[in-house]
Amino acid sequence: MTIKLPSLAGAFLSFCFAGTAAAAAPAPLPAPLPAQADPASLARIDALFARWAKPAAPGCAVAVSRDGQPIAIRAYGMASLELGVPNGVDSIFEAGSDSKQFTAAATLMLAREGKLSLDDDIRKFVPETPDYGAPVTIRHLLHHVSGLRDWGSVAAIEGWPRNSRTADNQDMLAIVARQKELNFAPGSHYLYSNSNYNLLAIIVARVSGQSLADFTQDRIFRPLGMTHTRWRDDHADVVVGRTGAYEFEDGAYRNDQVIEDAYGNGGLLTTVGDLVKWQAALDADRFGAGFTAQMQTPTKLNDGTPIAYALALVNLDHHGVQEVSHSGSTGGYRAWMARYPRQKLAVSLLCNTGDADTPTLGRDVADIFLPPYKAKPYTPKGAVPSGVYADGMTGFPVRFDADEQGRLRADGKLLTPVGPGRWAQREDVFAFSKTGLVRENREGENIPYRKMDAVTAFDPKPYVGRFCGVDTFACLSFRQNGDMLIYSGPRWFNQPLAPAYADVFTGEAMPQSSRITVKFERDATGAVTTLRFGEGRAYDVAFRRVAD
Repeated sequence: MTIKLPSLAGAFLSFCFAGTAAAAAPAPLPAPLPAQADPASLARIDALFARWAKPAAPGCAVAVSRDGQPIAIRAYGMASLELGVPNGVDSIFEAGSDSKQFTAAATLMLAREGKLSLDDDIRKFVPETPDYGAPVTIRHLLHHVSGLRDWGSVAAIEGWPRNSRTADNQDMLAIVARQKELNFAPGSHYLYSNSNYNLLAIIVARVSGQSLADFTQDRIFRPLGMTHTRWRDDHADVVVGRTGAYEFEDGAYRNDQVIEDAYGNGGLLTTVGDLVKWQAALDADRFGAGFTAQMQTPTKLNDGTPIAYALALVNLDHHGVQEVSHSGSTGGYRAWMARYPRQKLAVSLLCNTGDADTPTLGRDVADIFLPPYKAKPYTPKGAVPSGVYADGMTGFPVRFDADEQGRLRADGKLLTPVGPGRWAQREDVFAFSKTGLVRENREGENIPYRKMDAVTAFDPKPYVGRFCGVDTFACLSFRQNGDMLIYSGPRWFNQPLAPAYADVFTGEAMPQSSRITVKFERDATGAVTTLRFGEGRAYDVAFRRVAD
């Protein structure tokens, strides 16, 4: 039986009390929606989302489909905490980086039509980008092996992290165009960078003569009947049915709606019902023989190392089952999509709350319908490793130690033992051996780490001074405060830095940013003259001393 998705109005009514007070007094729990899944499976899905199934919290919508047809569609929590409007199965969420699938598909369509080659140098279409000595190709962008710094990380270094101000793809291009260096040589490593997909949006527009929004509307959304799907290319547009977005901070939900106009990396506004249609189209190879296979084909690094990241689809093994998936996060929105081709199963998950761990939730939903799997827990023996190790690619330090129960931590975060000398941090694994440490990342690259001599006591004086960016609009001031080194930047002041190893410090000073690393560099006389600043997806960003 094929389920007809309820309309937005029908979904609203199914969650509200009847009468004039309906909008102000939504039902605390989601009303059952028609589905083919058995009641026990639906109850298990409901249990996974129970914490959000109440009128005081935002929540999620989830769709499970088999053979391209929905078998379970559920909605939980509130679309608007301020107006008392509940989420429905037709509620519109932002898909975050799951949006990249559609940018990749548009690029591949143009390649299959001979209008571009995936091996073209991007400067053929975007000459504003610097010449780095080796070509950055469209294929490099698609697989996140370009080495291009993430524009949001660079903006954060300049005091404006993602979603703290309005930015569009031209603002992104201006940031990328002034980066004189790459994170690494093209094709030598994998590192996720949103710059790749914003540039692809520009390339699609310049090659096709249509904006990415118009191209995908004509070639994907309208043909598939994805009637609730569009891009957030102007955040001020009124979008009927769009949910609010929220973060849970200090015991309360706060608004975290997206105010950016940059898109292609994210920015897709959609529903779980429309995502069912998209995933079904991929399963059916709707866009031409071999299209889906190309979308799902992983790449290899220059040294032949296979990388699981294909064209905005990640090829993984989940409990012995092939999984093709991707997650998304923008503002207070979270998303996850996965297909299990052999089981002809797909899960589409959209949330408007930042405390939803969508990859974990989505896989828990999938496990209800996949073959049973029983994990084999591993209990480590002996003392856990300890000390400071430096990432061989970025130089970023990681401090390993044991908590009061003897469990291994990395920078204070608990790791899960998965085998002798092996500890998992979400989808990555730290593998210790007699020869050292390697981080096996989810995409398949093994990054060696070097054990460093940890620094606790140090003299702050050599680092005191003012340093300005070579290709960023930012200056950093460092000063001594007792035996501490503190620094100020464009929009943060007097933040402490902790020593990690010789001339290297860490901190968490920047607003809304991840952990930062500062690596000071000395000249032949031993004087500190430059530094390299790293923030997540932009590392070794150069700063030069301009004053003491």
